[in-house]
Amino acid sequence: MNEMITASEFADRSPVMKALRLLAHVAASQEAPALAELSRAINLPKPTTHRLARALEAAGYIAKDPLTLRYQIGYSFEDIALKGLRNSAVHGYRRRIMSELAERLEARVNLVVLKSGNLSFVQWVDSTAPLRINISGDMPMPVHCSASGKLLLAFGPKELRDAVMCRAPFERYTKNTITTASRFSRHLDEILKLGYSVDDQELILGVNCLAVPIQLSTGQTVAGLAVMAPTATLPLDKLKQHLPEIKAAARLISDELGRSRPTARGGGAPAGPKKSKSVSAASVRKRTPK
Repeated sequence: MNEMITASEFADRSPVMKALRLLAHVAASQEAPALAELSRAINLPKPTTHRLARALEAAGYIAKDPLTLRYQIGYSFEDIALKGLRNSAVHGYRRRIMSELAERLEARVNLVVLKSGNLSFVQWVDSTAPLRINISGDMPMPVHCSASGKLLLAFGPKELRDAVMCRAPFERYTKNTITTASRFSRHLDEILKLGYSVDDQELILGVNCLAVPIQLSTGQTVAGLAVMAPTATLPLDKLKQHLPEIKAAARLISDELGRSRPTARGGGAPAGPKKSKSVSAASVRKRTPK
């Protein structure tokens, strides 16, 4: 007689699901967990957890610090996560939000993440204005003088900030670039208080940028939404006046990212954007009490 098992029981027994639970916990941890912490968190015996961790480490999905013996996300998983964001079910929904924002502000809009301590473009919409910023998606963007880089460092884990601080003094790109670790650390603290970050011609003269966080329902910052424009058409003071619109667009993207995540431990198909929901950041702004 064939034994009938539920989806939850299958998730408990399947080696694949056990490995995914381990990987998910490492990815969600604000501080890199040790083996014993992993074992308790995913409710598996320590030998089983060690065997799964070794297999994931060999494939590059997680990495173990040789000094602390704690686990963090590896390069292979970072590649998958970035490609997953680019090709997710809400890709078209995000693009409509970003396109509307780019058209209204006549500026370039970027969705950016940190990958191995460096900035990577997930998605972008170019400005339709005659004078606009032309940056390729594979252009290296230093974290210390870009609005998105500084934002993600400020909202990111302490280990990441400390690793970047070790690179100081930082390369100077313009007269506005912050180069010392002490000043940069104070600047990141200020960004965390403000809830947004700016690039005041720190990377390219004549170009400024404003970035706000994309966050999950847990409050974890996973990406940055940034608006970039020439100072000649959208100076920084004027760009800051659009902060409510930019934050509204970020909230729409954050909400949809949270809605597309499976809620059951056994997984499930991600939910797509609700058709009845407006994708206009402007409509959110109009509903926001002044």
